[in-house]
Amino acid sequence: MKIIIKWFAGFMEDQTGSASSKRLVLYIFCFFMYMIVKGSLQGKQINFEILYIVAGTIAFLVGAITSEFITKFYGIKKKNI
Repeated sequence: MKIIIKWFAGFMEDQTGSASSKRLVLYIFCFFMYMIVKGSLQGKQINFEILYIVAGTIAFLVGAITSEFITKFYGIKKKNI
């Protein structure tokens, strides 16, 4: 059971091993997108405002996580002028 909890908690960690709220929110919004797509395949009507908000939030979070990864991985730091 400990292994499963450790594996699941690994999805919420960033490159340094600390918890990342951006990743948690991304997974929640991906679940919302899944529910929207599942409902549309079942013939339910889609509210496009909610779809755009969910898709925009997912795109923003993917960009934020990617830029954080690049700056931490390559060690890009701001130079003082």
